[in-house]
Amino acid sequence: MEFIIKVLTVMFWSAIKYFVGVGVAIGFGFNQFEILITTVGGGMLGVVFYLYLYSFLLHAYRKRFPKKPKPIKFTKFKRRLVVFIKKYEVWGIAFLTPILLTPPVGTILAASIEHNKWRIKLIMFGSFCLWTLLILGFKLLFHFDVEKAL
Repeated sequence: MEFIIKVLTVMFWSAIKYFVGVGVAIGFGFNQFEILITTVGGGMLGVVFYLYLYSFLLHAYRKRFPKKPKPIKFTKFKRRLVVFIKKYEVWGIAFLTPILLTPPVGTILAASIEHNKWRIKLIMFGSFCLWTLLILGFKLLFHFDVEKAL
């Protein structure tokens, strides 16, 4: 029962703030396979949840308040955002989601530029796996042991 609570805690944190979930999993003393499965699984559960929640809320908002054409005012931030999106598309957002963005923010940004939900999920899955494997690689490379550090 204690192990299930630990797994759910890691998955919850991975769905909200990915690196916190990885840190909690390492702190709980999970092995590499358990860390990979729980953090990537939790992150993907968050992506799926936020992706469909965003779609539902956007549909409800558009139904209540139809879109009205209005002139777009371009600011410096909007220009940079458009350049970033045109250059890196969903790949750049997915790459930045675990380290700078959170899964909710990254998912909403990805959904706002890509309408194919399966593509978003696949790219986010790859990004979560990449970052988790990099963290585990550094952990193994530097022989970091939490139990000995405490």
